Amino acid sequence: SLLPRSLAMKGPSLAEVATAKVREAQRLLRLQRSYDGETVACDAKALFERLEDPSGIADANYFLLQAALLEERINDGAKIAEEGLELARKSGNKLDEVKMLRASLLVKLAEGKPLDALEIAAKAEGLLVTLAKNHREAGEVLLLVAQGHMLQGTTAGQQAALNAALQAVDHFAKAEEGRGEADSWRVVGDARVALGKFEDGLRATEAAMVISVDCGDEVGQALCLLSLSKAHLVRGLPLKAKKASEKALNLFHEQNSDLLAAAALEILVQALIGLEQRKEALQRAKQELLSFLGSGDKWAVPRMRGCVVTALRSMDRKKEALSEAERALEAAEELTRGQASPVPSTLVVEAMKHVAVLNMLTGKVDKAKELADRLLPMCRQLGDLEGEALMNELIGRAVQERGVFEEKAAKELEAEELILQLKDAMLARDGPSFKSVLEKCYENENVFTENVEEIIAPVIETDPEGLYEFFLRNQPEKWKVNPEEDQKFDNSTNFDRRLMYYAFRLGAMGYGPGFRLIKSAHRLGKDVASAQGAGTLNLMDTCPDWEERVFLASWNSGLCSPSGGCERNA
Repeated sequence: SLLPRSLAMKGPSLAEVATAKVREAQRLLRLQRSYDGETVACDAKALFERLEDPSGIADANYFLLQAALLEERINDGAKIAEEGLELARKSGNKLDEVKMLRASLLVKLAEGKPLDALEIAAKAEGLLVTLAKNHREAGEVLLLVAQGHMLQGTTAGQQAALNAALQAVDHFAKAEEGRGEADSWRVVGDARVALGKFEDGLRATEAAMVISVDCGDEVGQALCLLSLSKAHLVRGLPLKAKKASEKALNLFHEQNSDLLAAAALEILVQALIGLEQRKEALQRAKQELLSFLGSGDKWAVPRMRGCVVTALRSMDRKKEALSEAERALEAAEELTRGQASPVPSTLVVEAMKHVAVLNMLTGKVDKAKELADRLLPMCRQLGDLEGEALMNELIGRAVQERGVFEEKAAKELEAEELILQLKDAMLARDGPSFKSVLEKCYENENVFTENVEEIIAPVIETDPEGLYEFFLRNQPEKWKVNPEEDQKFDNSTNFDRRLMYYAFRLGAMGYGPGFRLIKSAHRLGKDVASAQGAGTLNLMDTCPDWEERVFLASWNSGLCSPSGGCERNA
């Protein structure tokens, strides 16, 4: 090197280090990593204070405010914005004043006050007019303006958000700011989808993705995939939503963004439910929750538990869903306990809404109404129009249908107790009790396939042969079947015929909706085919005409619907 040794060994300047830390804080907070972002922003602020750089301090303060708002510390955020704005005005730096007005705007959005936020945005835009063209700052203000309009929840607000976002695209393009341009196109996409313009929205989000790829913005790419997954879900395309949300989830995991991973999981779970893959939805939600409980961001836990609640509700497992929702509420309240805030916690309100709805669904009408009464003013204060409508509906249903819900809950409790009694009788090999309870199960319309399967299957697995014989000896007279019918599967392989028959008998309960869920499929020359009775078992057969044997000849009357006919769903 031609440079002197002392210069060649010299590291980055203090100003360069501080600037790099601000950029890193910005990246971390885009990923909603509040703790890490706040730590780095604090370091940057300390360096800028040593350099006596007011503009640098303003940048660091802006990101400290973002971190506070992510953790719902709204009072802390408001204090940062107020002090920063006062400092900028004293120094006479108009650009720093615009930055701190943006910070104040964020606080108003967090408080659910979009109209107040738009008033502050107008002041910021007025200041920008007095300055030389600063397209980047103008773009940042317009992005927040778009967010404020979207929060109004009206068609006019959505159109105004679209217009503001398109203006932001233009400003960021002129500033040659790729990240901002991509973010703006993504907001354009969200606004168009909200207006029902799905194809236009998808094109805008795809444009955002192309720009994010071109400028190497991995965070932007993941955010685009998240927006795409939401758009596909709204459009009613769960398969596309599933693919996009899975990719987003994986990227957020790579970037250690637990909160955004939780957002992607919410879409993935809903997409799987839309594809009728409810068990997989529950499994994915539980896997993600378990991985987070050990070392993940604690702020993501309530949302993760909410995903488990959604999956359980889709399977009509209301009591388990209520228990999980109560855990989510407890976690949310623990996170926000002791925080003075001018508005209710969004995290707590979302969890409480789940608990209120599930109390209603499980027949706890008074508890549901009590929660709905508490939630109604909270939703109003947050500007949560959908939540407000839901709570009004719950209150109305509680008043009108108290008796209906209580009766339904009592019947479901009776069905649950019958299944548990059946399990106990099997474990004890108590023939008379088994026979009596099994007959009651057959006749109870609230005993469903999946509930019997979940509780009985582990018992059957302990002794399939012995329990099958026990079953044959203790059949109810009204529902007795001929075991010889089981031998008609004479060409089948790779499954236990008696266990299969037994599983259908107890799992599908031999009649009605459970049996009608049987799905058949041809092998198309492959070695494996399956017939599923509401997920009870897999049947593999090498017999070429197995479908004809199963559906036209083999099933005896005990496995038909009460009308005496088998229904074929091929």
